[in-house]
Amino acid sequence: MGIEKLSVASMLAGIREAAVITCLDGNIIHYNNQMKRRLPNIDNAKVMTEVFSLASKTFNVSCFKEFSSIVKRRSGLFPIRLKFNDTRLNDTSTIPAYVSVLKDAENNEPAALIYKLDEHIVRFNNRLRQLQDAKRAHAKIAREAKLKSSMDSLTGLKNRRFVQSFLEMQWKAYTTKGEDTVLIIFDIDYFKQINDTYGHAAGDEAIKAFGKCLHSQTRPSDVVSRWGGEEFVVVLANCSSTQARLYLERVMTSIRQLRIKYKNVVNEQTLISMTASAGYCPFSQASSVQEAFSQADRALYEAKSEGRDQYRRACPDIAMSELTSAFPNSRSQLLN
Repeated sequence: MGIEKLSVASMLAGIREAAVITCLDGNIIHYNNQMKRRLPNIDNAKVMTEVFSLASKTFNVSCFKEFSSIVKRRSGLFPIRLKFNDTRLNDTSTIPAYVSVLKDAENNEPAALIYKLDEHIVRFNNRLRQLQDAKRAHAKIAREAKLKSSMDSLTGLKNRRFVQSFLEMQWKAYTTKGEDTVLIIFDIDYFKQINDTYGHAAGDEAIKAFGKCLHSQTRPSDVVSRWGGEEFVVVLANCSSTQARLYLERVMTSIRQLRIKYKNVVNEQTLISMTASAGYCPFSQASSVQEAFSQADRALYEAKSEGRDQYRRACPDIAMSELTSAFPNSRSQLLN
C-alpha cells in the first residue's frame, strides 16, 4: 500500500504531542521522541506494541487491529484511551488520546493510523493526580497527628484525653442500649521505690512493661490508657462484673510474674519485679461517668489500705469520709 510514501519519520517529527503510528494490522511501526521520553525503557516499536492496548467504551475494542477495522473508512478525530500494560512496572494506567486515519496520497486509501496523546487532558490529569496525592498525604498527616494526640508517648497506649472521651461514649451506649461497661483503675505498688532504687530510666521501663501487660489481657473492644504517672485506667466495654473479675485475676497474675531486665549504672543486669493494686466499678452501679470514676478510685484506695497487690470492687454505699476515718493514712501516702 505504500506506507513508506507517508514519510513517517518526518511526519512524526513535526508533531508536538507524544504520538505513535500503527499499520492497519495494529502493529506500531514508529513513534516520536516525545513518546520515547515518556517511556524511556521502551527501545523499539515491537515492544511498544506489546505495552499498549486500547480502552474504549465507545467502540468496545481492546486492540489496535479491531480499532483499525472500525475507523479506517472514516474521517476525523476519534477519542480513545491508550491502556499501558507494562507488567514489569505493574502499571495498568490509561492515557487519553485521539486517533486519525492516514491515507495514501495516490489513491486516497487508508494506509495507517496515528495516535496522539491529548496533552491538555494529560496535563490536567497529572495536575488532578498531584492534587489527589497531596490530599491523601495531608489526610495521612492529619490521621497521624490525631493518633499522636490520643497516645501516651512513653507507653504507646491511649492517653488521658482519649479515655475521657471514650468513657463518655461508653456511658451513652450503656444508657441507650444497656451494655454495661467496667471501669478499672490500676496503680503500681511502691513505684517510688523503683525510681529511688534503680533510677527513673528503670522506672520508665517498668511503666512500659506494666502497660503492655495490661493490654495483653484485653479484647480489641477494650481500652487501656495511662492516666498519669504510674496510674492506669482500663475500660472493659460491654462487660459484666464476672468478666471483669476474670480479667483482673489474669492480669494481676501476669503482673506478679513480670521480670523486667535492666542494666544499672555499672552495666550489671538487674531483674525488677512489681505488684499493683486496682479498684473497679461497673457503670450499672453509678449515676454518671464521674461517679463511676470516684467509686473505682475509692475501691483502689481500699485495696491499697488493705495491703496492696489486690483488687476491690467499688461499694457505692460507702462514702469517702467513712473510708478516710477507717484508714487514717492519706491517699497520697498509700499510692507511693
